[in-house]
Amino acid sequence: MSKSGKDSLLINKIAAGILTAGIIFWGANRIASVVIPDEAPKTPAIAIATPQTAVATTAAAASTGPETIIPLLATADVSKGMAFVQQQCAACHTLTAGGAAGVGPNLYGVLGGPMFAGAGFTYSAAVKAKAKGNWDYASMASWLYDPASFAAGTAMGYPGIKNTQTRADVVAYLRTLSANPLPLPTADEVKAATASAAAPAAAATTAVAAPGGAPAPAAAPSIDTMFAKADLSKGEAFVQQQCSACHSLNKGGANGVGPNLYGIVGGKMFAAAGFNYSDAVKSKAGGTWTADSMSDWLLSPSSFANGTMMGYPGIKNDQTRADVIAYLNKNSDSPIKLPGT
Repeated sequence: MSKSGKDSLLINKIAAGILTAGIIFWGANRIASVVIPDEAPKTPAIAIATPQTAVATTAAAASTGPETIIPLLATADVSKGMAFVQQQCAACHTLTAGGAAGVGPNLYGVLGGPMFAGAGFTYSAAVKAKAKGNWDYASMASWLYDPASFAAGTAMGYPGIKNTQTRADVVAYLRTLSANPLPLPTADEVKAATASAAAPAAAATTAVAAPGGAPAPAAAPSIDTMFAKADLSKGEAFVQQQCSACHSLNKGGANGVGPNLYGIVGGKMFAAAGFNYSDAVKSKAGGTWTADSMSDWLLSPSSFANGTMMGYPGIKNDQTRADVIAYLNKNSDSPIKLPGT
């Protein structure tokens, strides 16, 4: 510092400070360009499926039809198949050798036997037209998946077994109902069935819609909007086909495999006199069967009351469910007012 009190190096210090700041700024910018690149990565770190993609994938999978059971038969659970058949089929079908036909034909020896040709049972014209050869694993699985699609117009009102593993378990059990069980598929047959199933699945995958494509389908309307156009005759026909084997429908009718259904809509839940309900549904008892609670029950009994002995898989079509509820509501001394009517 000079005698006058001024720093003779002040200008040099200022210049050095500016230069140092510039070097720091330049260095920081270079480091940032390495740590955070200004170009987007070619492949996103996290791929997020769009709603359109999810919907299209589901629709494409559904379009391939029922999945083959052939690869599952060797390890299928016969005991689960037996339990399923006892719950859902035994009310209409006998299962013993020489058993009499009931609502449906006797099922002993059905697998490997002639299609729709059981002795003592009168088959509809719809299924007689499909009677070609013997029941093999593929044809039995297709029939059990959706009887109405397999033989349009069939009197068999059962909606089908949609779960592939359950269908395999059931077919494996039916195989045991024979003095000469049908041989299980060979390794070559399993390989061929697996390859055949893979082809349409791969084709369906390519049909996935790209983002920005067609909008996702609208949500299904509430069942409450369907009561106004409910068809009582269709509801009655459905109940007669699928429910009357286990339930009586007349006033004061005796309980059967299931409770009497007269006056059930608007009545107390799980409270039919003289019927022994399972613990699973007793926990739901005491409420009132409204149209909506009845719809929830009929959609999926096992979801409504986990552990219920009601083996019926449910009525998945909303309008059909509305038709059934409208009919059950009419089958009463005091029908309730249904939503939307």
